[in-house]
Amino acid sequence: MVDESELAGFRRDRYFARSWALLTRDRGWIKPVLLMTVAVLVPIVGILGVAGYVYEWARLTAWGVNAAPKQKGVRIGECISSGWRVFVVCLVWYVGFSIVSGILMQVPVIGDLLGLVWTLVSVCFAVIAVVASMRATIYQKIVPGLRVPTIWKMISHDPAGLARIVGIEILGGMLLGVIVTIVLLPALFGIIPNLITMIEYLEYSSVLSSGMQARIAMQAVFSMLSSIAPTLIALILVCSFIGAILSLVSVNAVALWMRQFSVAAWGRDEDPLPAFVSDPRDAAPQPGSWQYDVPQQPVSSVSPTDSRPTPNPPADPSEPQAPAEVPPTEDPQENVTPFDAEDPK
Repeated sequence: MVDESELAGFRRDRYFARSWALLTRDRGWIKPVLLMTVAVLVPIVGILGVAGYVYEWARLTAWGVNAAPKQKGVRIGECISSGWRVFVVCLVWYVGFSIVSGILMQVPVIGDLLGLVWTLVSVCFAVIAVVASMRATIYQKIVPGLRVPTIWKMISHDPAGLARIVGIEILGGMLLGVIVTIVLLPALFGIIPNLITMIEYLEYSSVLSSGMQARIAMQAVFSMLSSIAPTLIALILVCSFIGAILSLVSVNAVALWMRQFSVAAWGRDEDPLPAFVSDPRDAAPQPGSWQYDVPQQPVSSVSPTDSRPTPNPPADPSEPQAPAEVPPTEDPQENVTPFDAEDPK
């Protein structure tokens, strides 16, 4: 169980438990998960919409708003737009990782070793891409997700926290793999008789015409597909359902991790990061420690309850599409894109 006090502000542990608590805090939380399970089966548009829905909810969490995913009044078009930004950012980072890997592999003598090291580093690529995508989602623009120096500063500040989230994703992937194996193996055993029959027919291929051989092969293939099809459909739905939950929990865990960077105080995307937030349970920093080494450069700040306009602030979760000069609303949980303000659920 997670106490409500643990959901406030930044804490450097229990990312999975706190993210799960936010996901399930409202009755009926399973409804959007079931809708995501079906929507992700729709090519391109469905996948983008689900990704946008996940990141828009995580965007609220990064701002410090403790809210469950919206259950009604979801703005599908804005979800798709947000998902498109996430796709472009992840694609660019993937291409960059691939280029670096190729260059390292070409280094004489130690190229293979460098390539192996980079492959191990790439295990964390998924979480790094989520951090970049979260920046793009917060600003509602693609460019902030491509600012490597800023993103590297965030990652290098607390790599241990991201390592915990990587562990969550690895365990979730292992669980999904076990489920797939358990469900799929009985179905594979069921098609063995059809395979044996086809092999026996192929032994007489020399006396069969080419048309007869093709007919026998097609009959065997359709027979195997018809026997395994129900299992495959059930497996796809189960994987989609578990994948939707893992996506919500893991991305939102990254948003909880990002609270230490004072998202509400971000100015323009090219501005330096404001002073980092410490876990309130940590000991008070001593003069000369790393917490005093953070440049205290003035930045234009914005908070969900601040009524002053700011020059090009990160998109306020209350009005992400509003111009920069429009001040935020009084309550960040009202009129939150892509969710409808009329019903908090």
